[in-house]
Amino acid sequence: MITTLILVACGRQVTPDRAGGGIGGLLPGHMLIKYRIAPGAGMDFAHIRYLIVLNTSGNGGSPFANGFNTGFANYSFIFAVGGNQAGFTQVQLFQLIPQPNGQGVPSQRLVPFSPQQVQLQPNSNGQNTEFTLNFDRTLMFGIPTGTPPPAGNTPSPTTSPQSIWNVNFLTTDVNSNPLDALGIGGVNDTSFSLQLPVNDVFDFISQLTVPTGATQASTPAAQLQGGEIVNNP
Repeated sequence: MITTLILVACGRQVTPDRAGGGIGGLLPGHMLIKYRIAPGAGMDFAHIRYLIVLNTSGNGGSPFANGFNTGFANYSFIFAVGGNQAGFTQVQLFQLIPQPNGQGVPSQRLVPFSPQQVQLQPNSNGQNTEFTLNFDRTLMFGIPTGTPPPAGNTPSPTTSPQSIWNVNFLTTDVNSNPLDALGIGGVNDTSFSLQLPVNDVFDFISQLTVPTGATQASTPAAQLQGGEIVNNP
């Protein structure tokens, strides 16, 4: 189950390097995500897990927090930061692979990456309410398979992400219980929708901002505010 996998898998802390060409130093083929919580408590990497959920299938569906109770509908990949109870900052990438029959809970795999492929900057705004993640989009091709298994035995990863992705930010506790999400309804929201045209240059900020009056998590360190997503095709 993904809750078990997220709890026990190893991650890594990496430092940012935006040197080079592209948008503000963002290399071609990379995406940069700033993830921000509400001011006040600051991020709690020991007790809160900060998730970036991507749907790369191209079906247009948003990955909502209720996915933890509905078979992870529209979840393709999850970047998870924190929640290790040791207090140090790490990032992990999980791939969710649908079952061959399209039913049941997806299979989950931890995606390995190099320091050049994923770069995490904790406290990127100096206020302990933001981290910045820079990653190579080719990671969304997933883990290559070897010899194809017999049909129907095991799920197979998506081999080619589509040109339109959907994204959501979530927070959970260390037991993977959802606490907050983007959108007016907070953790129960099913209205938020943001599509990422990954073949185009874009810089989204207002599209990620949690609206005034939105339902908030009861835990201050889990209250989302928004962020920014920059893409260099």
